[in-house]
Amino acid sequence: MLKPQKRLTRVEKKHMKEDKLVTFWFKAIEWIEQYQQYVLGGIVAVVLIIAGVYFYNNYKAGQEQHAAVMFANAKRLYDSQSYDAAVDTLVRMTNEYRGTPSAGVGTIYLANAFMFKKDYPVAERYYRAYLDDYDDDPILSAAASVGIAATFDERGDFAKAAELYEAAAKEFSESYRAPELLLSAARCYRFAQKGEAALQVLGKLVEKYPKSKFVEEAKLMQAELKS
Repeated sequence: MLKPQKRLTRVEKKHMKEDKLVTFWFKAIEWIEQYQQYVLGGIVAVVLIIAGVYFYNNYKAGQEQHAAVMFANAKRLYDSQSYDAAVDTLVRMTNEYRGTPSAGVGTIYLANAFMFKKDYPVAERYYRAYLDDYDDDPILSAAASVGIAATFDERGDFAKAAELYEAAAKEFSESYRAPELLLSAARCYRFAQKGEAALQVLGKLVEKYPKSKFVEEAKLMQAELKS
């Protein structure tokens, strides 16, 4: 017959826990002594990573401060329509502080400045630079995409402009500018002698954005194209 197991008292349980803790502690010390160089190396590596992140964040913050000051100066010139002077400052700022938020915004302003200067190929290049290097703000990304289309529009390449306006309207379909972009696409298709494509785009505008202020203009263009 099996004998019932003896119940441990609180004191005995406490001693057992203490014994286990002591055993674990000594094993831990033994392991650390055995792998000391690896443990210390790991600690040093973690410290270096933390320090690196800290200094990098501070460096980036400092970079953004300098970039913001330069951008503010450039924007004053831009707003006063001194585009040549604005371009000089913006080019320096976007080169020296590339990757900062201010440099991203500055790239769009730089492209816009070249649009005002009627240097459309360079404007296109900077709009594309924003999409390639930043593309982290939906409003600025939409502006860059529309800007690229506008450069072809201004150069008289209406077929290409129409395709780009239509693509931008599709990509940014939730934007308040989407109906306007579809209307621009239809206008460019019309100039490119692509009436069917223009009608198709106008149909999208009327169907998808029935409350848009551009609907009446779209319907008028539809009537003209069908006549």
